[in-house]
Amino acid sequence: MALNAPKDVAHLECNIAMPDYPALSRRRGESGTALVKFVVGLTGKIENIELKKSSGSSRLDDAALDAMRSSACKPYKEDGVAIRAAYSQPFVFGLND
Repeated sequence: MALNAPKDVAHLECNIAMPDYPALSRRRGESGTALVKFVVGLTGKIENIELKKSSGSSRLDDAALDAMRSSACKPYKEDGVAIRAAYSQPFVFGLND
């Protein structure tokens, strides 16, 4: 494994922003789950945000990506040492929300 490759982890300490449900998507009855993968750097900065699984709507996918860009995380540490960590965050868009 490369020295700077992020480690896939099951949990991160993050304040994930709630996505805005696009008004047009609501009117059209669009719903689904977007899966966004990202990396938390050594300082806690969110890096490499990418859509791993589409919700089926580009508007909802964009809202999920925007929410991730507005989120914040603490650095991931092992034995007190910060390391780069990768995580996938689901964003669920349901019309009952």
